[in-house]
Amino acid sequence: MRIAIDARMIKSGSMHGIARYVFQLLACFREQATAHQIYALVNKDNPLLELSWPSHIQLICISSPWIGLREQWQIPLFIWKYRIDLFHAPSFIAPLYCPCALVMTIHDLNHIVLRQFYTPFHQFYYHIFVKRCIRRSAFVLTVSQFSKKEILATMGISDTKIFVTYNGVETRYQPIQDVRQLEYVRDLYELPEKFLLCLSNNKPHKNVKTLVQAYCLSDIEIPLVLACEVDTELIRIAASQGKKHLLYFVKFIEEIHLPAVYSLAELFVYPSTYEGFGLPPLEALACGVPVAVSNSTSLPEVVGDAGFFLPDSSNPSLVAQALENFLQQAPQRRLQLKSQVQKVSEKFSWKKMTQETLHLYEREIVS
Repeated sequence: MRIAIDARMIKSGSMHGIARYVFQLLACFREQATAHQIYALVNKDNPLLELSWPSHIQLICISSPWIGLREQWQIPLFIWKYRIDLFHAPSFIAPLYCPCALVMTIHDLNHIVLRQFYTPFHQFYYHIFVKRCIRRSAFVLTVSQFSKKEILATMGISDTKIFVTYNGVETRYQPIQDVRQLEYVRDLYELPEKFLLCLSNNKPHKNVKTLVQAYCLSDIEIPLVLACEVDTELIRIAASQGKKHLLYFVKFIEEIHLPAVYSLAELFVYPSTYEGFGLPPLEALACGVPVAVSNSTSLPEVVGDAGFFLPDSSNPSLVAQALENFLQQAPQRRLQLKSQVQKVSEKFSWKKMTQETLHLYEREIVS
């Protein structure tokens, strides 16, 4: 079988959720011997080109960037030229005309559910292109039972056409106990001795503003570290409550340093109101860090009974009270997590996700 996977969204210094999913899918295929020939579509600046690949994986450069009109004819031409049997679009980007079996991974439906945060062009693209591609796909993969329910309710496709393959946690995400490594990372990113951590972009549904408001209302005196772009509005909120000196911004953390950053945190907070999966809280749990998340969408499914849940992540006063309470319980929860870290890594495995995905590829071609 000749399988093609779109990997153009992978870019240096920007390993967002979809890019990480594709990178791990290819990395697992790289390690596993398979009789199938796999082609990865990339652009010329893709960091995958810097790696060595076994003979059963071939990287093909095309000029069309991820999300552009040219892909609508370049991808079908590539499929025809290389006689592809199955094309995997691991995001909402897929060609309307696909001369082979099409498989899509839909991580969430935020473009539809949270349409107020997107431009009319995004809404048009999603309703015209994405819905049509989803409906004509051989099958659809998604990353949580929550997202599966959303797709069923919105797209009008059969339950038998949607399969859940959970995201995974890399094995390097584990508690870091090497003091020298921890202090090196602390110095590198100028992190305080103790801190709360939130690793997220600052899109409206990520709810970082409410977190800062809640933090400022609380009696918590250890700093809050935000791993996102510096936001002057958030600084103004903290300054108005006399906590500007306790608000830290870390614009970018190298992935190799993330396990240590997680391990240094007293509590990881993820107040997002909409997630198809929610990988950062899972990574933090794998590092043995107490995690507080919104009690909504996919987060209870992913975090399970290992996490703390915010009672109402839209209410700063309630979040403030919850954070104070969670921070007091954090040392005991950290001890409890020692026995749960292995279970988290086993349930959410990239290798398992890849094996399940390959099984579905093979089932589609046989059928």
